[in-house]
Amino acid sequence: MKTTLNFNAYLTLVKNFPTYLFVGAISIFFTSCTEEQRKDHDPVVEQELNQVRQAVIPFRDLNKAIAEGYDQEVTGYRTQMGFHYLNTDLLDNKFEIGKPEILLYAPYGKDTMKLVAVEYATPIKDIKNPPAVPEGFTGKDDEWEINTEFNLWTLHAWVELDNTHGIFAPHNTKLP
Repeated sequence: MKTTLNFNAYLTLVKNFPTYLFVGAISIFFTSCTEEQRKDHDPVVEQELNQVRQAVIPFRDLNKAIAEGYDQEVTGYRTQMGFHYLNTDLLDNKFEIGKPEILLYAPYGKDTMKLVAVEYATPIKDIKNPPAVPEGFTGKDDEWEINTEFNLWTLHAWVELDNTHGIFAPHNTKLP
């Protein structure tokens, strides 16, 4: 079987190659950026997130977190979340940026746990008649959810591990 080359199609391809290259490069750029990279948070929210990051620096070491009251591992490993360590002294009806109620850790290497996120939690007394969504970060980007297992309003903030679904998304697909 003899193969023939359509010379006109070849010329069109060569002539338009720079355009194809540009479109391809732009496509790769926009599909490789995460939502968080494309989305600029309000400067006030960025400042609040930086407060959280600074507040949890000491807790990158799980042993320090446990010593400071985050001593209740309450969930076991949760897919795309990690282990949840609760500080029961902080569990109240207040949202305090620098005092998250829960720290999330994921196994890192053989014998190490890495801090990946924080979780804010406020109790719900009557799950059938929950109170209004708690005040959280400035703006409307934070994603509070009702956790019926523990009767809590909860909000994740992935301040130690980038999350392609957003910093406030409840799950992070970078974790197994």
